[in-house]
Amino acid sequence: MRKSDPKSSARDTVSHWANQRFVALAVCLLATSGIEASEITWEGGVTSVFQDADDSRVDSELTASADLFITLPRSNGEWFLYIEASTSPDDDGVSAIYPTANADAGSVLDRDGNSHIQVSELHYTFHMTGERRLMVGLVNPSAWLDRSRITNDENTHFLNGNFKNNATIEFPDYTLGAVMRWLGSKSRPEVSLVVASSRGISELPDRSYQDLLDISSDDRDAFVGADAKWLRDRRTFRLGAWLRTENHPVAGSPNGSEKNYGLYGVLGWHDAGNALNFRLGVANKDVSVAAQFAAIAYERSTPIGLLGLGLSKTRISNSFRQADLDDVAAAEAFFRISIGDSNGQISPSVQYVENPGFDASGATSSSSAVVAGVRFHWSF
Repeated sequence: MRKSDPKSSARDTVSHWANQRFVALAVCLLATSGIEASEITWEGGVTSVFQDADDSRVDSELTASADLFITLPRSNGEWFLYIEASTSPDDDGVSAIYPTANADAGSVLDRDGNSHIQVSELHYTFHMTGERRLMVGLVNPSAWLDRSRITNDENTHFLNGNFKNNATIEFPDYTLGAVMRWLGSKSRPEVSLVVASSRGISELPDRSYQDLLDISSDDRDAFVGADAKWLRDRRTFRLGAWLRTENHPVAGSPNGSEKNYGLYGVLGWHDAGNALNFRLGVANKDVSVAAQFAAIAYERSTPIGLLGLGLSKTRISNSFRQADLDDVAAAEAFFRISIGDSNGQISPSVQYVENPGFDASGATSSSSAVVAGVRFHWSF
């Protein structure tokens, strides 16, 4: 029998205690004195996805997740709390071999890769003069950069991760940071500036709030991103840039290191029943596996549901190209149907995924498959 490490056991106990205390504190925060229950607004949803693939190595898989959003308005701003939970992916399931095929799979896991529930966001937004907003706390940087009308929500729109965010952007997970926004108008663009820790909850060894709050740690660098959006009638154009301040190893240079950075653009158009989205991105090809990204997505409302079609291509940097690592391609078609008069939706889909799984940092798969599935989502 293997003997337990007393130091490790004590560390685990402290980490678990800190995580539970943080969740409890976040939930109780909105119940402070002077707050009427009627002031609190909340919404959420439950999502379940079943998928199978034409790959003999892959087992069919059923995943599930839940989201709860709570907002508390105050005189000079508002509190926001986001709690989410998810089941753990199967070891031989679709999302293990083709991770981009289900962007909702394993969205929240503990340090052992098991099902988990966590506070993902907890922040206060100050409403300042001059149409300015300052958000401080536990934030999601990807929610404020590279945004799109139809390609950001895997629960109700495209399920493939290549249609959720730009593959060249090395976003951190939920992390400590600040978001400054200057709201736009017809005469000026909306501008967002994100400054956050480069390591989020899922990037930390213990995935604990105790580690997340340790901002004095030597491995804490910064993620900085800026984004401007222009709105013209039915067209939207977004242009942004980002930087991670930590050094990354340079491919082919054992002693070389550089920072990762990139540029991106989003172009959107919509009318009463149609929506079209284009995404482009580039990153530092010396340190980022994903050097270039392009995607197009289209949605059309019909009398019986919403049709979605998407194509994407992620080009690998020549510095990282190997026999078992090649460009990523993805295609998805889905049809979202409302279930009667309820808040439920069912969305059958089919995807083609080729060499999925690499992003700014590495690769996990070099094969291709057709993935068929059905998603159920219920909102409240």
